[in-house]
Amino acid sequence: MIIVLIPAAVVALVSIAAFFGEWVWWLDVLANFRAQYAVGLAVLGAILVVGKWRRAGSVILAAALVNLIVVLPLYVGSSGRAEAGAPDIRVMSFNLLSNNDSFPEVIDYILTTDPDVVFLHEASRPWEVAMESAGLGYEIIRARSDDLIFGTLVMVRGEEIRGISHGFATAQPRAVEVRYRPTGWPEPVAVLSTHPLAPTEKDRAGLRDAQLDFAGRWAADQEGAFFVVGDFNATPWSSPFRRLLASADLRNSQIGFGLQPSFPTESIFLLRVPIDHLVHSSDLVVVDRQLGPAMGSDHFPLLVDLQLSP
Repeated sequence: MIIVLIPAAVVALVSIAAFFGEWVWWLDVLANFRAQYAVGLAVLGAILVVGKWRRAGSVILAAALVNLIVVLPLYVGSSGRAEAGAPDIRVMSFNLLSNNDSFPEVIDYILTTDPDVVFLHEASRPWEVAMESAGLGYEIIRARSDDLIFGTLVMVRGEEIRGISHGFATAQPRAVEVRYRPTGWPEPVAVLSTHPLAPTEKDRAGLRDAQLDFAGRWAADQEGAFFVVGDFNATPWSSPFRRLLASADLRNSQIGFGLQPSFPTESIFLLRVPIDHLVHSSDLVVVDRQLGPAMGSDHFPLLVDLQLSP
């Protein structure tokens, strides 16, 4: 049983240490794997208990329970009650992956799902041309500046549409702001699409945190219905994600819909993490939330149906 106890103890200690990610960047990266910790520790703890190492097994199972408690609200909570006849919109957010060329597949998916607003991250000039020539009936906002290869491409249907790019260079907010009135809505909605850097090392982790903090400041300044959407490169258990929610009393659209891990597509379900998000103001209710097919990317697209709260 010692060969089970040693890795179980290491995983348990790592999962507890990850709660201190606000102060150590790599601990915050480790916090992204709460679901994996819960499952792995539950299995290892059960093996120890069955193998008569009950005391050690109980400690490991307790660590599994701590991680489960963190994950469980995604399954048991609710974003509010949908009302028949209330105005709604469908939002699509998809990190295309820089070398993706599955243009027809993405266009067909957009036609099939018919979102009202689409955010395509890591979109290059070929993607801009493909979307412009597809005749999908959207107003297109290019957030990428000419000196950058990639940015976020926004496609939106509605009235009174305004778009502002906050810049997509490495040290910029990497965000685009859209304000518009969806068709049939009595009031406008504000949106911030963000794609922070992946926290692969200390400096990039600091920039990722600053970019999500920018989104939090933007959210705190808003009135009425609004939401923040994109590839956050952070899970719900990451420190900057929790700060973002607290900045403007935002609600996580995952609540009530489960884990829905969106990255990486080539891994099995248990090894994926949820880093593609939509968080929203209390004026909005999530009617449905789902992931689509990979379509040549390492991310699954996120599709969220939002309703204006009566």
